[in-house]
Amino acid sequence: MRTLFTDLARQAGVPDPQTLGRRLHLLYDGCAVSVRMDADPEAAAAARATAEVLLDAALSAAPERAAAD
Repeated sequence: MRTLFTDLARQAGVPDPQTLGRRLHLLYDGCAVSVRMDADPEAAAAARATAEVLLDAALSAAPERAAAD
């Protein structure tokens, strides 16, 4: 799963796809545990919103990093 997230982050142009891939993988696993153990019907929606925040932050860092290099 982490490889999939990392590959997608790389394709999206994220400057550090390994870090975003790891974070998304942890979010994915945490959501799955929350759904099973806590029977949280809102876990998927919360995880999706969090993934959007992570992706937006990673993509907004791309121009800054490119300018610094």
